[in-house]
Amino acid sequence: MNERSPIDSEALARYLAGTSDAPERERVEAWAASDTVHADELEALRRIWDDAAEAMPLPEVDVDAGWRKVEQRMGDAAGRGTVIPLNARRWIAAAAVIAGLLFAGRLLFGPRTVELAATGASVHGTLADSSRVVLAPGSRLTADLGRHRTIRLKGEAYFEVARDTARPFTVHTNEVDVTVLGTAFEVSAFDTARVVRVRVREGRVQVAVGPDTVVLRAGEQARYDRVDHQLQRAANGPLEHWGDKLLQFDQAPLPVVVAELQRRYGVMVELGNGPMAACRLTATFEDEPVETVLQVIADTFGLRVVHLAPGRYLLEGDGC
Repeated sequence: MNERSPIDSEALARYLAGTSDAPERERVEAWAASDTVHADELEALRRIWDDAAEAMPLPEVDVDAGWRKVEQRMGDAAGRGTVIPLNARRWIAAAAVIAGLLFAGRLLFGPRTVELAATGASVHGTLADSSRVVLAPGSRLTADLGRHRTIRLKGEAYFEVARDTARPFTVHTNEVDVTVLGTAFEVSAFDTARVVRVRVREGRVQVAVGPDTVVLRAGEQARYDRVDHQLQRAANGPLEHWGDKLLQFDQAPLPVVVAELQRRYGVMVELGNGPMAACRLTATFEDEPVETVLQVIADTFGLRVVHLAPGRYLLEGDGC
């Protein structure tokens, strides 16, 4: 690399691969903006990277082959104009190491994509930009995490998106496009379902169907009817699941809470008296044992948990 450069080769490789975090990306862009020589160097590297990506869809990382291709393209570029000298062999080797660490993708000079599929059970994954995804059974997605973060989804997935204002995160289904910067939300778009649903747990998203758009905030959802071709906003319900581990109650009546705990944990939970039905729970649980959940409920409403038998519990007290 240019001797005056304060940016190391690995940082430039991550930037061009689209895997830099926001502070590093800002540092690279500030470096490029500080001097036209730096800007020319970055642009030359970008051309080399893009040309090689189109020309070499390799099944695995081959540094020597990559270096030969880069040398050739640098020679071609030299005929068109000045290319800033750089330690290209060290740069390409660093890029290869980074590519080898990216999550389940076809990387470096091939398409920078990730494919996930879930059959009989949910699949949990962390994408290269640190976004988390839980893919529901019977679902499939393809993620392109280069300069633009683009997800193509068939089925249902819950996302916790790493914030990156320079690279919006967009989920495409057959009819609906969902764009976010950093938030937690779920898209349900099974091919056999009449309704496509987008639910927001945190942050804000934009849902678009052709020219029609709605902006959703936490606690809201949008429903698109494939038959009526209508996009409508609605509030989330008192009971919401997020992924396969996160359970959220919002002013949920205690009988609704108990029924969900019985379904999820395979246990029996009894209410000691009728007035308990007036209790309304607002709480979020992330894969806690049922005993912990019941104790939180008891502490919230001044109740007691009685363990009657294995898998059988009683909530007793005065109620609400």
